[in-house]
Amino acid sequence: MPNLLDNSTDTNLLIGGLALLVVALVVIVLFWRMSRRARMTAPPPTKSPPLAVPLEPAAATTPPPPQPVEITLEFITDTGQAVIFKLDKPVLTVGRGSDNDIVIPATVPNMVTVSQCHARLSRDQDEYMVRDLGSKNGLTVNGRRTLENLLQDRDQIGFGTATAIFHQPLASGAAAYRSGPKPGGAA
Repeated sequence: MPNLLDNSTDTNLLIGGLALLVVALVVIVLFWRMSRRARMTAPPPTKSPPLAVPLEPAAATTPPPPQPVEITLEFITDTGQAVIFKLDKPVLTVGRGSDNDIVIPATVPNMVTVSQCHARLSRDQDEYMVRDLGSKNGLTVNGRRTLENLLQDRDQIGFGTATAIFHQPLASGAAAYRSGPKPGGAA
């Protein structure tokens, strides 16, 4: 019988060891799951504020130079298309003749009322002047007949009955408008 007793003790020990192993595994799994769940629900760790670093004063910056102002004369064709001429010379002549700096296109309404050499546009510093060159049908600025006139942005110039719009956007620092009478009697 001693043999049977030894065998049952060994079996009991084996069962007890396995039970202890299963309990240990269950405790380990439960501990692992609880620690994982705690990490998932815990608020994120707060960062300490960065150390204040003294800032050096910003270097003075110079604004870029102003872009050149593009001064133009705009005619509208009979189809509504704009024909734009850059006024990039100190003196320009306007007319139907091919020897002018600005040749009025045949598609501009009333082009036939423009003389071969109708008018002269001249620049003096930032100002443009228009002068009639003895045209047959005359020169108007904003509907008023003139021989010579100082131009402002959006003035309508009539070469005979063909009209153009003078564009001279304000340069930085320029006055919003000029006051006082214009030469030639136009207001």
